[in-house]
Amino acid sequence: MLLQRVLTAIPLAIGVIWIILFQPGHVFFWLTMVITAVAAYEWAKLAGLKPAGQIVYLLLMCAIAWVVINHAGQYMQFYIYAGVIWWLAICVYLTRAQPKNVSSKLSPLKLLAGILVIPAAVLAMNAIHAQPNGPEWLLYGLMLVWVADIGAYFSGKRFGRHKLAPAISPGKTREGLYGAVAAVCVYTAIAAYYFGLDMTNTAYLLLLAVVLTLVSVAGDLYESVLKREHGVKDSGAILPGHGGILDRIDSVLAAMPVFMAGLGLLLQPVFNP
Repeated sequence: MLLQRVLTAIPLAIGVIWIILFQPGHVFFWLTMVITAVAAYEWAKLAGLKPAGQIVYLLLMCAIAWVVINHAGQYMQFYIYAGVIWWLAICVYLTRAQPKNVSSKLSPLKLLAGILVIPAAVLAMNAIHAQPNGPEWLLYGLMLVWVADIGAYFSGKRFGRHKLAPAISPGKTREGLYGAVAAVCVYTAIAAYYFGLDMTNTAYLLLLAVVLTLVSVAGDLYESVLKREHGVKDSGAILPGHGGILDRIDSVLAAMPVFMAGLGLLLQPVFNP
């Protein structure tokens, strides 16, 4: 299983990195639109929509991202900050969350959540990528989520004893979370050197990295709640060994709006959104 995951992840990661760093903004935009469509389709399924409704929902998500990015840029920050508020609230909610009984009934609240969550992340990624030094910063943010995931996996596997959220995701441990934070801090120190940050901005970036790690875990756990309440193991089957698109980008959906806001608030001298 691990080998299959690696064999799927490597070419995907290479392709995404190539588009982020070496392709123009409109190519990256279309990549995010494809991801939006698939993620929205899977989210609609977890929220209980029937197949026809899932198609309508994904078209709506794509339309929102398209309109805001191309014709209503003045509202982009409002949408992104609404996403930040949502994910911070979810972090609090998850401290005492208990998944409800399995049900395939339609959940309007979950549909509304998706309307906020998916476009907010897409808008944040496109906003970051559009900056003069945006591709490098965006890659840093995405790789931070990947590093956190890898650090949590190996630390939890080796040292995991205490469950982080047993009612939601029994496989996650506190030791895994600590490993994720440690790995991210090392990675961020290296990134700060690459970006040429001074000590103050390095400290700000480390603080932001820890927050992003916690929020990314919240994104993973929240998707686990959606899957448990719908009675499925994966959000889809499009990626061999990984499940669906949401299974791979749940942490990214949570982290990107917070990343965008954090860059603007903490690192204005080196990043100007």
